Amino acid sequence: MKSQKNVTGKVKLKLYKGNIIPAGVEADKSLYSEDLASFGDGAEDLFSHKDADGFINLYSLASLVEAKINKGV
Repeated sequence: MKSQKNVTGKVKLKLYKGNIIPAGVEADKSLYSEDLASFGDGAEDLFSHKDADGFINLYSLASLVEAKINKGV
């Protein structure tokens, strides 16, 4: 992916009883920013809390349709 072109680093994984568990990440270059991920300073121009209403409506749509279809069951 183009977005990963400049990403470098190492990922440490633990293998335990058939599971893979992330154990650490090191990166000189990364697309992750704690400020942006936590919607801290600098994230206002990327995400509006009003957008959450749209996400909630979209993710609940399947449940609402299913409930309407099975209402008579």
